Amino acid sequence: MTGRDPRERGRSSSPLELLYDLTYVIAFGTAAHQLANQISEGRVTPAIGAYVFAIFAVSWAWLNFTWFASAYDNDDAVFRGATIVQMIGVIVLTFGLPLSFSNVAAGDSPNNLLLVVGYIVMRVPLVGLWLRAAREDPDRRRIALSYAVVIAILQIGWLVTAVAGAPVWPTIAALVVLAVAEMAAPVVLERRLGHVPWNAGHIAERFSLLTIITLGEVVAATTAAVAALTQAHGWSIAAVVIISAGLILAAGFWWTYFLIPSKTILEKWPERTFAWRYAHLPLFGAIAAVGAGLQVTATAVNDDNLSVAEVAAALAVPVAAVVLTIFVTWSVLMRSYDWSHVPLFVVSLVPLAAAVVVGMLVGDESSGPVGSTHLTALVAVIALVGLSPIFEVVGHELIGYRHTVRVVEREISGT
Repeated sequence: MTGRDPRERGRSSSPLELLYDLTYVIAFGTAAHQLANQISEGRVTPAIGAYVFAIFAVSWAWLNFTWFASAYDNDDAVFRGATIVQMIGVIVLTFGLPLSFSNVAAGDSPNNLLLVVGYIVMRVPLVGLWLRAAREDPDRRRIALSYAVVIAILQIGWLVTAVAGAPVWPTIAALVVLAVAEMAAPVVLERRLGHVPWNAGHIAERFSLLTIITLGEVVAATTAAVAALTQAHGWSIAAVVIISAGLILAAGFWWTYFLIPSKTILEKWPERTFAWRYAHLPLFGAIAAVGAGLQVTATAVNDDNLSVAEVAAALAVPVAAVVLTIFVTWSVLMRSYDWSHVPLFVVSLVPLAAAVVVGMLVGDESSGPVGSTHLTALVAVIALVGLSPIFEVVGHELIGYRHTVRVVEREISGT
């Protein structure tokens, strides 16, 4: 474990990394499902808090493994075994998510012992791998040891918040401090002690693959929700529109995300990787939340407790978050500004605003399931939300892409 070549061209994800990523389909799907259930029951604010906590725990553990693997993956038996143990941790954490959401709904902390045990199982093997790297890569011993020590100390902090029994708000404050420390540590360590040999092109591919996996969760969640709806009540206009919207949203986000030339720019300017990778943390959460919004929509068809306005918000807010984070990711990576991107960004938000307005105009004037009282309004809301990524894709292909090409050419040429 002496370190990979950070300048290696054409490096791709290993089969082990792809296997590891599959566990995150379950984690993202469970978090989105719990979010949808809590929203359907009217507990919106607690649900969002628990969801943010869950997505951070899952995404950050994945990011840390990816960071290490990019630098030191030698694919031997020890590395494989440590990776499989981390996969077990993902599953344990997933079992703790329902309790986390129910605790927050009851006014307690989102952290619980089962969840934190899963998180620690995800992180402790990484401590051992960093210690191994420190022993076998003398040139980077200080930073490898520092990573191991920092991760170990932070895991103790997470465990204390789960078992200390402190009041809710001090516990939440401690969780925020720990999360900030987790994100700040890699930046501080690598600025002061030098970089470990991560590969920028490999990092770009790994993040793009997890984005695809998260988009797959949107399709899976939509399919499951519509399947349950049709099994109970048969096919309807609402069911067709919901499944169509799920596919359009997933395809539109995929298209838009891959208009960002991440690998090309990061291989040229690897120092931009830090800000670029942090922009993905809210992106992963926002994409998975779109799946939750579609589940809420399917539930609303036969649920007396949900209004068109609530459905519109459950769909429009996460879609707007995805559009915003893709825009931010592009800007962080390219370090460029162009007026053409601002109108494109605004135009993609227009149908989302229109969907919310439609929901507010309908209001709660009549009782009964949305699908039986306001079917037209529901279909209009779903269709408007589906237009957002279409506007974004068409706009970027016709206008924004040319600016992206100009920026890439300028960056590559060094002018």
